[in-house]
Amino acid sequence: MISPRASITALVLIGGIFATHSFRPKDGAWLQHPLSEFPSAIGVSQGEDRPYENQVVQAIGADDYINRVYVGSIPPIELYIGYYQDQRSGDSIHSPKNCLPGSGWVPVHSSRLQIGSMDGVPVIVNGYLVAQGARQDMVLYWYQSHERIVASEYWAKFWLVADALKHRPTDGAIIRVWTTAADGEATAQARAVDFARQVYPQVAELLPN
Repeated sequence: MISPRASITALVLIGGIFATHSFRPKDGAWLQHPLSEFPSAIGVSQGEDRPYENQVVQAIGADDYINRVYVGSIPPIELYIGYYQDQRSGDSIHSPKNCLPGSGWVPVHSSRLQIGSMDGVPVIVNGYLVAQGARQDMVLYWYQSHERIVASEYWAKFWLVADALKHRPTDGAIIRVWTTAADGEATAQARAVDFARQVYPQVAELLPN
């Protein structure tokens, strides 16, 4: 017997396919500034661009992206931001939940973490401890668009459908923070959360309102 949750999820996905292909926004959306202008310094760390190979760029399908490693007085932190101008065109955000196992990283466990608040609303993101052999890393990621930050893939899809139905742009971004957990899971999580707390307001400055 199909559970109510599964039924609702299926309806949202089916509705999303219909809505995102049937409704067009009055105006397109684009970044207020290219992602390359994202601050190269976060706290005491300085960013070094690590662009992906062409086949990876084609696979992720983002209209703009940055992949940087921030180095400083703490273990390095990798920041990836991928922006999609129109998610109805066939290119949509790839969830790390699906991509990580495909690239050889096995989720050890996951959680939802609060990294701040926006207008009194808690900012909740995904936290994953992942492993590849004996190595363990900490990964945080979230979806950000139209002054919204969500962790759930289902809620990201819901807002995509809602925006399409209201003839609003269906752009969006995914932000991923990655760091080693060699110094301990708790230390790595605290480091990633502190970094992410400084990142999301800067992302909001670049995204369309």
